[in-house]
Amino acid sequence: MERPVFKPVGTPIEELDTPALVIDLDALEHNLATVHDSFARREAALRPDMGAHLCPAIASKQLAAGGTVGGVAVSTVGEAKVFAQDGIRDILIAGLLVTEAKIQAACGIAAASEITLVAERADVIERMSDAASDRGVSLRVLVQVRTTDNRPGVGSAEEAVTLARAITDAAGLRFGGLFANGGSDDRPDSGAVNTLRTMRDGLKAAGFDAETVCLASNDESALANDGGVVTEVVSGVYALMDHNHSTRHLALKHAARLLTTIITRPEPDVGWLDTGQKAGSVDTGLPVIDGVPGATLTRMSAEHGGLSLEGDAQGALQVGSKVWLIPADIANVVNLYDYVYAAQGGKLAATWEVAVRGRYR
Repeated sequence: MERPVFKPVGTPIEELDTPALVIDLDALEHNLATVHDSFARREAALRPDMGAHLCPAIASKQLAAGGTVGGVAVSTVGEAKVFAQDGIRDILIAGLLVTEAKIQAACGIAAASEITLVAERADVIERMSDAASDRGVSLRVLVQVRTTDNRPGVGSAEEAVTLARAITDAAGLRFGGLFANGGSDDRPDSGAVNTLRTMRDGLKAAGFDAETVCLASNDESALANDGGVVTEVVSGVYALMDHNHSTRHLALKHAARLLTTIITRPEPDVGWLDTGQKAGSVDTGLPVIDGVPGATLTRMSAEHGGLSLEGDAQGALQVGSKVWLIPADIANVVNLYDYVYAAQGGKLAATWEVAVRGRYR
């Protein structure tokens, strides 16, 4: 557990102890309005993915913005438990649950919230039914569809029909429809959407109504198009944004940035930050420096970040100077923090707990 140096509301942001993950409220509200307003005009609805921020305060803003199904998506039972305790009553657990312990835990949450699970195997469906019946709860279950070779899920409409029938016949379960993870190009005619269309039509021919056809995707085309197939889009990066997704979402702003401090300048063209992999994550790429031409983040050790400085950056950045970093992958970075700082007009507006970090089970 980190021990942050808390500052009072109204403190200039650059006076925060670093490294600090800062959320610009104006940029966040812009992103929410841009995406949620587009869904308010569509048949498909948005189900915000909590994995991109793990923060109940941001979840509340997303659900209040409109255009959603009224619920959220998470990856684990542990995440679902925290958001259920925060009052969210519609939760899709998008990670496959196969063990008795996790299914029982999901049933425990289902006593107070509507819980939707995904499944790709008949034996797991039987396990879900036994647990739900024992606990006296009802679980909604979506059949997971395979959209690419390296994704889990059923690979044919016949398999989907078999599982839909197993869910329908099982005590304590309700067949809800289909779920699939998307790819990097989720247009209305993409492979993922076409696969879902084939599965939906196969179910309908067999007498099953896929009320929900859910696609999990952070691709811009999935946020902008329906194609007449998808009824729910699970997406979350749009709220805070990051460097890796920015080229696919030109209308959205970087709401989340890391505030860091230069701690040494051993050479004219070299600087070191107080922020390394433990605070910035490099799993999918290095963070990118924001607003300092000639400054490049070239490497990160566990605790520190190395800068290459050229031109005006050599004079602009000195020991004690603050440097802003745009995370490469916001989900990986936010999971490193117990708290994030909400800012407006360059001043601290609130401190939000990342209450779901570390809930891997």
